[in-house]
Amino acid sequence: MNKYKFLLGIISVWALVSGSNAQSSSNNSSNFGLKMGVGLYQFYGEELKNPMPMLGYVAGIYYHDPLKKGRFHYQAGLDVRFRGGNFNNAKSTDTAVNQAYTSISLVTVDLPLKVLISTDPNKGRKAMFITAGVTPSYIMRSVLYVGPNKVPLNQEVFIQQWDNLPLKPIEILGSIGVQKMSENYGYAIDLNVGINSLNDNFKVEGVSPVTGSGLRISTLALEASLIF
Repeated sequence: MNKYKFLLGIISVWALVSGSNAQSSSNNSSNFGLKMGVGLYQFYGEELKNPMPMLGYVAGIYYHDPLKKGRFHYQAGLDVRFRGGNFNNAKSTDTAVNQAYTSISLVTVDLPLKVLISTDPNKGRKAMFITAGVTPSYIMRSVLYVGPNKVPLNQEVFIQQWDNLPLKPIEILGSIGVQKMSENYGYAIDLNVGINSLNDNFKVEGVSPVTGSGLRISTLALEASLIF
């Protein structure tokens, strides 16, 4: 995952520089924006046992209508997320060979589609907005880690390929949150919950707890982002 974090770092720096330049040159009137943030991400459902949150990252771009009149507005974006979840399955004496899965990481490309509801239409784009929408999320890569040290599961030790897990490629997330813009920057807080199950005959040989029950696998997240 190091190369992906490096890529995210480059995107984040570019977002800061470009966002600052865009805001100063357009006097905060642009309908395009950039965002970057962090989140707590976790799996839920009956298939994966003992889920716990993990820290992840998001960077992206967005477009909204001028936000000048009316209470209801729209916003669409394109995000890259590094998310997933941890699992409290390993004991302190375990090693990778002891097979307990302890983390799954995902790299996703997402298309957030939101309705923005102004709490004060007289303030235009500087109002507080309540947001609600859906986010189709495409899973580019998925990796399973085992043991307390979170070693990537690999085909040299196990039969199962260590990435591209048996997960459906598309997850639909429902989203609610708030968004506020000041003179040069703002913030967004979002709660994202997976609507569909990602289980695509999910069974990974040689790991514990045993998988393959066919039960639900979904994700949820609480994110905080800076917007420019």
